[in-house]
Amino acid sequence: MRNLNARYRVRLVVVLALLLVSSTYGSAEPGGNGDGTRDMQCGGACHGDASLNGTSTANMQLSSETEIYEGIPTSLTLTVTGIDNGYNSLVGLFLLTDTTGHSDTPEDAGWEVLSDVNGGVNNYVEISLDSGQTEVSISWVVRASQVGTTSWYAAIHHGGSSIPYFGITPEALDVTVVEVPENLPRLSPDFSPPTVRTIGATTVFDVQTLETQEFIIEWKSDDGQIMTLNANSSATNSWQVEFPPALLPSTLQWRAVLDGEGPPQTTPWFTLVAEEASWEVSQLAVYVQAFALMFFTAGVVLVLQARFTRSEAYKQYDQTSEILPLDSTITPAAPVESQGPPIPADGLPAGWDEEQWKWYGHDYLAGKYGGEEV
Repeated sequence: MRNLNARYRVRLVVVLALLLVSSTYGSAEPGGNGDGTRDMQCGGACHGDASLNGTSTANMQLSSETEIYEGIPTSLTLTVTGIDNGYNSLVGLFLLTDTTGHSDTPEDAGWEVLSDVNGGVNNYVEISLDSGQTEVSISWVVRASQVGTTSWYAAIHHGGSSIPYFGITPEALDVTVVEVPENLPRLSPDFSPPTVRTIGATTVFDVQTLETQEFIIEWKSDDGQIMTLNANSSATNSWQVEFPPALLPSTLQWRAVLDGEGPPQTTPWFTLVAEEASWEVSQLAVYVQAFALMFFTAGVVLVLQARFTRSEAYKQYDQTSEILPLDSTITPAAPVESQGPPIPADGLPAGWDEEQWKWYGHDYLAGKYGGEEV
């Protein structure tokens, strides 16, 4: 029985270790705990039971320029009012290109998210509201990779009255993308702005442009005061931007003013978040440690199993407790006295007596003492 239990323990340890190692691959998106690229269906399922969702009473308005140029960043602003955050101050906001519940992210429609309000590049962001705050306004900076018209929607997900609430803008915002005119100063379509920097470190990065002769940076911190700095030109249509280091976790917004032969252009506000230096964890190292722990645990169990098995085998053959006491009534058999070889027909040899013959007659018959075998 113990041997069987030991095998079950080994199997249990192996299964638990495999579950621990494979948990990363099988884990679901954390509902209501982090920004990400998510479709509308996530608002009705990932963040709560879709069958229990209520309709949010928040009013949402999505605004942007209705005609923009291909490959040039533009800003989409969402203003939400009438938010009931009496039960939960966390609000999730979506930027969508469809309402089917799947394949409705900006990337699905050929757009790229360059910046969001939290310093990421996600179409879904979560905002923490202060106590009593019922409205919020946020922006996404996006860029189109092809001409055409896209219908934009916004959605909200939040808690209240012990059930999740979900809502979506009743009408679409149509944005038409047209080809870029000649000689228009603009950012390079390959440029992606940085979104995160480390506290205490000077932020330096290069900006590539097209048809640009003059490049000026405007930036503002949390206090809202706008400041200006001139970027250094390292080559034609290449500019180096340097921001002073941040001393505390904070958000910096910046935009570029470009001038050239064509009409001057001003980019949307890009968001740059200052954070503490984060530890980089190697996924390979985590899995190696997990496998090492698994094998160590399995080894300990196998050693214990071997000890239990030897103990059971010893008890199976050791009958010490069943030995009976010696019976005192049993009389030991008397030793059988040796009779010696038969006496020859002509009698004992000369000089031999019966006692000698009894003990040494065999040797005599074998010829050791000068006699002959009978």
